[in-house]
Amino acid sequence: MRLKGMSLKNKKIVLRFMSEFIKGNNDSYIDYLTDDIKWNIVGMPSIKGKSNFLQAMEMMELWQSSLKDKNISIEYIKNIVAESEFVVVESAGKNNNSCNCDIYKIKDGKIQELTTYIVDTSLNE
Repeated sequence: MRLKGMSLKNKKIVLRFMSEFIKGNNDSYIDYLTDDIKWNIVGMPSIKGKSNFLQAMEMMELWQSSLKDKNISIEYIKNIVAESEFVVVESAGKNNNSCNCDIYKIKDGKIQELTTYIVDTSLNE
C-alpha cells in the first residue's frame, strides 16, 4: 500500500511541475527540482544543475516565442503512469509534429532526474 501512495504523490508532483512549466512560471516550477537535477534529452548532452536547467528553458522559450506566428502550441499530456519513484508522461504538441516521452525520477519530493525522448511525427502525415 505504501508503494501506491508514493506513486500517487510523485504523480501529483510531476503534474504540478508540468502545469507551472506549461504556464511559463519559472519561479514556481524550479522549486520542484533538486539542486543537482539531471536532464537527459536523448541524443544531446545532459544538462546538470538548476542554473543550467533554467538556461536551457530560457533558450527553449526564445525558440518557442519565435514560432508563435506558426500556430504551435505547448504540449499536452496524453498518458501518465507512476510506479515507485518514477513517473512517465507521454505528451504531444499541437501543430508541431512531435510526441514526447518524459521519465521523471523523484527523490524526497523533488525531481532529481528527467529523461526526455522526442519523436518527430511529421512523416505520419
